[in-house]
Amino acid sequence: MLGAEKPLKELPEHEGYVQVILGVEFSKSECFTFVRNIDGGDYECFEGLHKNKPLDIEPVILRPNTETKKIKSISSFILEKVNLSNKKLKKNAQNGLVSLTLRNSLDLFIVNEANIQKESSPYISEQYTKKTEHKSRLKFILTGVDDSSLLPAEVERKALSREAKIEVLKELIEEQGNSLGDISTLENSLTELRDQDKRLSETILKERSTLDANEEKYNSLVNNRAALREELELKGKRIDEVKEMLSRFNLLQSQYASDIARLESISETGILLEALPSEKCPTCGRRVSEDKTHQDCDAGIQNVVAAAVSEKFKIEGLSNELKLTVNNLNSELDSITEQLPAIRDKISSVAKELAIVNPELVEQRTNYSELFNIKSQVNASIKQHEQLIFLTKKKEELENSAPKNESKSKGESERTLPTSALFKLSKEVRNFLQEWGFPNSNDVHFDKDTGDFVINGKHRISNGKGYRAITHAAATLGLMKYTEENELPHLGFSILDSPLLAYEEPENEEDDLRGTDVNIKFFDSLSAWNTKQIIVFENKKSIPSKYSSGKQIVQFTKKNSGRYGFFPTKTKN
Repeated sequence: MLGAEKPLKELPEHEGYVQVILGVEFSKSECFTFVRNIDGGDYECFEGLHKNKPLDIEPVILRPNTETKKIKSISSFILEKVNLSNKKLKKNAQNGLVSLTLRNSLDLFIVNEANIQKESSPYISEQYTKKTEHKSRLKFILTGVDDSSLLPAEVERKALSREAKIEVLKELIEEQGNSLGDISTLENSLTELRDQDKRLSETILKERSTLDANEEKYNSLVNNRAALREELELKGKRIDEVKEMLSRFNLLQSQYASDIARLESISETGILLEALPSEKCPTCGRRVSEDKTHQDCDAGIQNVVAAAVSEKFKIEGLSNELKLTVNNLNSELDSITEQLPAIRDKISSVAKELAIVNPELVEQRTNYSELFNIKSQVNASIKQHEQLIFLTKKKEELENSAPKNESKSKGESERTLPTSALFKLSKEVRNFLQEWGFPNSNDVHFDKDTGDFVINGKHRISNGKGYRAITHAAATLGLMKYTEENELPHLGFSILDSPLLAYEEPENEEDDLRGTDVNIKFFDSLSAWNTKQIIVFENKKSIPSKYSSGKQIVQFTKKNSGRYGFFPTKTKN
């Protein structure tokens, strides 16, 4: 609602909400309501304070960031109301200027939970590109005088200053690992790393050759085993086939024997019939000499016997052929059966070889992989050392090429922050800490080198996060108090998230405020300050019972009673 263009982080609590409404009251009794879609876009500005978007008032449209000739931005609209519009801040050594906006000054008024405990100045960023701008911003807040009158230096706008380049190189060197030593140590380490890399390459080449040979041996054994298993399976199938054929041929041989016996019986019967006296016909039973009926009987015994003999010879021939076939099959069966133990022995032998080769191969593969990992780490270290050597040499070249008259004296750089105003600001910060009963807070002064406060001889950021949180709150409120006492422009409000972190998550004994009444005095002090608005987000453990409820206190209950959370939920009614 104060000019951010980045979309809100998507949360389940957003569901059902379309717009955000923010009411603002200025010191001249001017009241306005800003309405913006939850997905972003321009603002609608209505005169007066409204809990719902008014439908009978024509709004003024405001842009979130860049304004046009016809449409103002939310930043210029608000800053104009508090006499902070059209202010310029110095941003670099070439006197480049940047406009004061809501976005680049909000961290002085709104402090989130991460920043309130951060190990950095409450006013000045650690980023090199922001330091000059933030020092200029602090100087403007303390004096009311901006940098509009500065004339830009006659240098190329796009070129970085030598100091900026050196500072950037220093940051890059720190990121890469400045603990590795100076340039001489780095070069010696780089030589050792390159030698190690060369030895690793030679070792990997040898290992690769050995591994390839063993891989080939392993694959040959596996293929041989597969071929033997296939041969064993085929011979087993052939044995089954031969046994099946022998079983059927035995049945056929039995049938042949039965047929031959039958035919021999017919032949013998025919011969016997021929030998009987011919008084009666053996076929029709009539007398041969007397009965005329017999004359028509065709006994044909000789033909039957001849046919039986012929058929017997034919079947005996088939039987002999079948016996030959059976003998061949039995020979094949015996041959295959004799071969099976040898094949099984070969499979067993190959399996034993594989049992020896496989673990060795696994170990060789593992060693080969480890060698590659080590080589990758060595290569990464080589690149890091090469990069560090390059950056260090570049930094030294820039430092050695700087003209003597180019460097500014320490006093000149410090003159950007007024000593007298910083002394008064330090008193306001100390007054708050003492009002709150904060221990060891008698001596507070601002250190220009660090851009932060020193409290009782110890840098503020050298303490635990609970200590840093409450002292950051003192710095933010102290700056607002300073502007009020010296009648200088300010937004007139501060928002603090978790300033009493020392009650919730102390890092150590020195950081622990539990058991003290600092939290009570903290809220007593703020409640007595009626000319400014202060919003505090705090955890339940840090809130004294005295301030657990009241007209200006909202408790997020996460229950159906009271207010559920920052996003109100619909009631049943």
